[in-house]
Amino acid sequence: MLHLVSEIRSYTLNQLDLLENDSVFEVFNTEIAWELGQYGRKRCIKEFPRRNIVVDIALVGGHTLFHTAIGNDTNYDNDQWIKRKSNTVFRFGRSSFYMGQKLRIKNMSIEEALFVSPNEFATHGGSIPIKVASCSSLIGAFTISGLAQEEDHLLALDIVQTFLKSKVI
Repeated sequence: MLHLVSEIRSYTLNQLDLLENDSVFEVFNTEIAWELGQYGRKRCIKEFPRRNIVVDIALVGGHTLFHTAIGNDTNYDNDQWIKRKSNTVFRFGRSSFYMGQKLRIKNMSIEEALFVSPNEFATHGGSIPIKVASCSSLIGAFTISGLAQEEDHLLALDIVQTFLKSKVI
C-alpha cells in the first residue's frame, strides 16, 4: 500500500477503476458490516497506533451500521469529513477519491463541475462504495477519515479487499 500513496494522485480514472473493482461483496448485511468494521478498526490501530482515525459504514439511506473513533483526539471534524465523503459516494456512485481525481483532471471545483456545495460533499480520498454483485446500484459506503487523503483511500480499499479475500460469503 505505501508505495501507492505517492503514485495514486497520478492515476487515470481507468487505473482507479481497476484498483477499485475488487471491492464487490457477494452478500452484505449488518453482521458483515460489523465484522468489516471491527476488522477495519483493528487494522487502523495496528498500522497507525498514534493516529486519530474514524471508521464508518453507512447505507445509502443514511443508516449507520458501524462507526468508531480511534485515538483520543478524534472530533466532530472527523465526523463531518465522513459525512461529506460518503455523501459524494452516495450521490455519484464512485469513490470520493475518484470524484476528486475527475475534478483535478477537469481543473474544476465541485461547485463548478457538479453544482453541489463543498459544505455537503468532499472529493478527498477515504470513502468507497459498498456494492453487492447481484445489485446494480451501490448500497452503502465504507469510509476512513484521519489520515492524508491518499492514505485514507488506499487504507479503505485495502481493508475491504483484504476482508473480502478472507471471507467466503
